[in-house]
Amino acid sequence: MKKIKFMALLLMAGMAFTACDEEEEGYGLQENEDNTVTVDFEGTYFTSLIDTQQYGGELLYGSNASTYKWTDPNTTLSGGMTNAWGGVYGYSEGGIAISNYLDEVTDTLSDYTEQLAVPVSNGSSNFAVVYSQATVAFADSTARTINSMDVIGTTYMLSVAKLGNSMARALTLSSDYFTLTITGYNKDEYKGSVTVSLCAAGGFMDDWYTVDLSSLGDVTSLNFSMDSSDTGDWGVNTPLYFAFDNVVINIQ
Repeated sequence: MKKIKFMALLLMAGMAFTACDEEEEGYGLQENEDNTVTVDFEGTYFTSLIDTQQYGGELLYGSNASTYKWTDPNTTLSGGMTNAWGGVYGYSEGGIAISNYLDEVTDTLSDYTEQLAVPVSNGSSNFAVVYSQATVAFADSTARTINSMDVIGTTYMLSVAKLGNSMARALTLSSDYFTLTITGYNKDEYKGSVTVSLCAAGGFMDDWYTVDLSSLGDVTSLNFSMDSSDTGDWGVNTPLYFAFDNVVINIQ
């Protein structure tokens, strides 16, 4: 397992790109000069998957929420609902939702009704928000190397981690942590994992950072899971949210 502390992620790789026709047709894709593409969730297709409210909206909590899914048409990278409890409660059961909500105030406590917001823009409009455990996979089952992705803590998670609420305490002790683990699989074969500290010892990931995933090699899926030093009888108390964007995929 490769562990990366978030302060070590300050070195962000610059990458030249040119816009692809698919971007104009409504899909979020950048074609780079190094045989990679970047799925950036821009365009009308992904924007149409953003719910009209962060909690309780028709897309993520309505009668058809269990079928909520997105697929990049070029790489077939896909995500959606986990339907962990049968799909009755939509996004509350876990999943990956497309969002464009921004709320920069992490020093004032927010709640689950603001679950899709991040504290700062990375220069684009759309991104993906993960709740609880979830998975992205290539729908065509082709193994590809995912070189990197940008990640950030969400406004809701960060505000609770900083201030605490009725369910979770603040993560301000030197021993405190909130981690994201990204695990790669090639079908059923475990390819390794990368762990990123979204909160650690009173420090908080409230800006976008690039996580190097190239060590996982060719994968057909990535699983996301989160853990915290604040746990109870029902598991982790800290809200299990993070966001990602700009997924760089090797197409060689």
